[in-house]
Amino acid sequence: MTAASPWTSRWAAVGLAGLVIVLAFSAGAANAQEEAADGDPADKPQFPTTEFAEDAKSAAVSAGELTATITMVRRADIDPEADVPLLDVAVGGEKVLEAPGIDSDSDEPAAEASIAEMDPDNQHQEVYFSSYSGGCCSTVIIAEEVGNGWVSVPVGDFDGDGNYLQDLDGDGLAEIATVDLSFINRFDCTACSAAPRVIYTVRAGKVVDLTTDTRFLGAHRAWLKELEDSIEPAERWKSPGFLAGWLGEKIRLGEGTAAWQEINTHWDFAADEGEEVCPNGDDPDQCEKKDRTVLKFPERLRLFLASAGYSF
Repeated sequence: MTAASPWTSRWAAVGLAGLVIVLAFSAGAANAQEEAADGDPADKPQFPTTEFAEDAKSAAVSAGELTATITMVRRADIDPEADVPLLDVAVGGEKVLEAPGIDSDSDEPAAEASIAEMDPDNQHQEVYFSSYSGGCCSTVIIAEEVGNGWVSVPVGDFDGDGNYLQDLDGDGLAEIATVDLSFINRFDCTACSAAPRVIYTVRAGKVVDLTTDTRFLGAHRAWLKELEDSIEPAERWKSPGFLAGWLGEKIRLGEGTAAWQEINTHWDFAADEGEEVCPNGDDPDQCEKKDRTVLKFPERLRLFLASAGYSF
């Protein structure tokens, strides 16, 4: 199993913002809820949420007339060779949608469902559904009411094992907060890589990127502090994996130019032998040998940021 970076996994913790309502079709579900009530508040979800209790194969969560149920199933039309978590959404007891997750690749099923307001322009709240592959990443789907029906909206595959749903700006609407995976492994190992925050929601059945919305500058500032607190001061200017993610988050805050100057001031250019890359910064196997060049870390970083849309 790939080790999770302290920077890419710490963001998952969320604060307590209400009572967690968990209904599960197993005797162990009540125990799981009691254990959660005794745990760290930072680990408790902000919205009504359910996940599989130990040895359980089904669980559900309700809010008003909306119920989300997750069940481990083996069906030929989904995956005939593996049990897969399946989300069922019901309104007033009537099923309106089902959506499969992904195989957990482990003996323990790994999935969660939450009910939260994400799109205020429809009648019912949305259902957040996350299933974990057991290797490194989770797949997130949002079930949303659109017009007279319901649709499942694939949001993406994200680093970590869930807990992406947060109300980042305190307006009562939930967002999906994760990190930009293009930074992971780009300049260092997974556990050595930091990454800037990215923020999504859904509107009218489509994914909307809120990352650069000024409402979330506070959330970006908080994430920058998480990054800076997670590395020893003596290592800060020696870690290319950290510096790449740190600069990306600084750019989100409009502080990219000053941060870039800091990197160039502190980076040990004399000890940096450089790496062979393509002219655009891609891995050397992406271009002919005659076109390759050797660039030091800051030069490679500048090319990568430009191609990833981080301009300053």
